[in-house]
Amino acid sequence: MANGPAPAPARAEDVPGTGRGLIGLDERVRLTGGTFAYGPYEDGFAVTARIPHTPPAHRPPAAPRTAPPALPPEHRHARGRARRALALAVVLPLVAWAVLSAALMAWDIRSARQSVLDPGDYARLRVGQDRETVRRLLPDRETRQRPVAGEPRGEGISCAYYAMTADRFDDRSGDAYRLCFRDGRLMSKEALTP
Repeated sequence: MANGPAPAPARAEDVPGTGRGLIGLDERVRLTGGTFAYGPYEDGFAVTARIPHTPPAHRPPAAPRTAPPALPPEHRHARGRARRALALAVVLPLVAWAVLSAALMAWDIRSARQSVLDPGDYARLRVGQDRETVRRLLPDRETRQRPVAGEPRGEGISCAYYAMTADRFDDRSGDAYRLCFRDGRLMSKEALTP
């Protein structure tokens, strides 16, 4: 098939296509055992396909595809650097978050352990004891969990709270001992469960 001079050229955006039409035709003609040719002819373009009347006993091998040209070394190095930078951009914040979370959890566990009042020490406390005697049985710090509902109020009264356990999976997690003092003497001791 041949055609003559082309009319006025169409704009590229008016002609949709993949640019693979002739390649697809060439492949299909070869699969039937035929030959395919195309190219400029006189003032136009020619496409020639010869297809045999009887199909071949076996199909001819497909023309080998050429590998894409190798990238220049500087492009390969740039691509490697970009991959490493992307990996760092994703992994580094995750690692920093994990380390920070572990540090905060360790600090929280350590703080919780320093605020646990041993049940035996709690049992040894007696209402009326002076604050110095009581202080020897208390842990280093108070717990952050302070259920202040029902706390005694009045002049010279102060209360301290201590955890029953530092284990988050213990049923007593969140429970606290409340020790209230008036004028330097233990006036009440209570085990509070929210």
